[in-house]
Amino acid sequence: AREWLRRCLEADIPVKIICGTRTFEEQDALYEQGRTKPGPIVTKARGGFSFHNFGIAWDFAVFDKKGVPQWESPLVNKAGEIAESLGLEWGGRWQFVDKGHIQLKTGLTLAEMRERFARGEEVV
Repeated sequence: AREWLRRCLEADIPVKIICGTRTFEEQDALYEQGRTKPGPIVTKARGGFSFHNFGIAWDFAVFDKKGVPQWESPLVNKAGEIAESLGLEWGGRWQFVDKGHIQLKTGLTLAEMRERFARGEEVV
């Protein structure tokens, strides 16, 4: 994440990481938003079903000079391309597009990560 951020900033992309690791409980609370709690739906993943839950994913936003997120800026795509150049997975290429999401490629499924996590093993 640090290397990606450094490269984005060097490319004059005003980006910030806005979310990293989440507990299962935090993920469940996000999942409830727009379903059983007020607000828009922001995730399709319950606790244990997000790469954020295992410390290998982060969300980002590009900001203008006033500090306002620019969700549709072409710089979002450039930041995603920088992630891919580092061998990271960018949510902008997914069928369910999530342009503000980046994660490590581990070769493990979420089920395998949950199993390792339950055993107290590292997931990467």
